[in-house]
Amino acid sequence: MIGDEEYGDNLSGDVMGYGGPMGSYDGNVQVLGYTPSGYPVVSGARGDVMGLAPRARGYSNVQVHKPGWRESQLAPGVIAPDQGLLTLPMGNFVYTAALQTNTFQGQVQKPFRGERFLSRVVRTGVTAIGTILAQIFVGTDLSQLDVASVDLESISNPQAFGVRLTMKPAQPGVFIRVITTLSNVLTVADTIAVSLQLLGRNIH
Repeated sequence: MIGDEEYGDNLSGDVMGYGGPMGSYDGNVQVLGYTPSGYPVVSGARGDVMGLAPRARGYSNVQVHKPGWRESQLAPGVIAPDQGLLTLPMGNFVYTAALQTNTFQGQVQKPFRGERFLSRVVRTGVTAIGTILAQIFVGTDLSQLDVASVDLESISNPQAFGVRLTMKPAQPGVFIRVITTLSNVLTVADTIAVSLQLLGRNIH
């Protein structure tokens, strides 16, 4: 958005494209680049080229603000370290009569703090009713308040509203592990298929 200082209507906004005729001037305004101070260099209607700062030398006062999601951009194509919300795959597994324990794990590549498990569980057979019991570790540190196993499906159910953890931050290379077992024995033909992922914050 562009204002005219002559009339005191100094406005500011995001650059959405090229401006049309403005105020009492004829022509277009184009953003050509940015000064070292971060102000836009604008080509005006009368062929002027300006490195615009607030209330600059009697020209129309143009203040350009980045959208919020681009605040970490130091310059076009140069991104400062920033925090994001991403997912860490923890693996897939099918429990059977012969395989009733499993360790789900993911190894982080950047600083990461887990906040929410999500799982999908498919049960096949009349004996596939057991609870999936789990112990959660970040590296070698137990990420629980006691050593007893917890119900993995309860804390990772996609329908569970407001269920969120504040896990210990993990540095690059650290494994996050969920050691699981079934509370009930499966018969030969029955299975429980589980897919697990961990959502959290990372530095990127």
